[in-house]
Amino acid sequence: MRGLVLFDIDGTLLRAGDREHARAFVEAMTEVFGRPIDLDGVQLAGMLDSEIARLALERAGITREEVEAKLPLVMRRMGERYSSRVLAGDRVTWVLAGAVESALALADAGYALGVLTGNARTVARAKLAAAGVDGLFPVGAYGDQAHTRGELVWLACAEAERHHGVRFLVHHVVLIGDTPRDIAAARAAGARVLAVATGRYSVRELEAEGADAVLPDLSDPVATSAAVEAILSGASAG
Repeated sequence: MRGLVLFDIDGTLLRAGDREHARAFVEAMTEVFGRPIDLDGVQLAGMLDSEIARLALERAGITREEVEAKLPLVMRRMGERYSSRVLAGDRVTWVLAGAVESALALADAGYALGVLTGNARTVARAKLAAAGVDGLFPVGAYGDQAHTRGELVWLACAEAERHHGVRFLVHHVVLIGDTPRDIAAARAAGARVLAVATGRYSVRELEAEGADAVLPDLSDPVATSAAVEAILSGASAG
């Protein structure tokens, strides 16, 4: 295989603003800690679910020790609630223009595909199934598996290696995402990054953050494939 391409989910593959995710998150924290917890004022874009939980819970006055002890249960309860409400095929209209076609074009060109997302694993897989695209992305790394997004790159490489039986060198990995945190994660791990202005950040803002390439969206599969090719050609030349 020519490399590994890892797609962000919210704002990149699918439209952002999933209220059921936020609802399940709040309910899970409230249940586990026995007091009202909310996400008001917590930055969500590009964040790991584990990071979001830590911020919300510590802001609510819960000690770091108690947060860490109960965080796995929060992630599990959130996933259970979310996956019971959002069913396979429910959200095919949430797929952003050209995302599936771009993924298929990359697969046809010989790239392995996966996701790298801040969503907890159960939530992420339920979102992909609801959108009808889970089969396109057999591997991934998720927001309940690490403390930072950069760590997820290595976890995704390891899972892809187990799945495909092929070793993926990190400089042959391209992240596709819509926030500066996607760019920072790639940089931290030594991977490459194609940013897309499908979220709250503009092309100019993403360029300023140092992405290897920026597209306005994924609506043109030829442009997406060409951008990935150019990024990895530059990495090989370097």
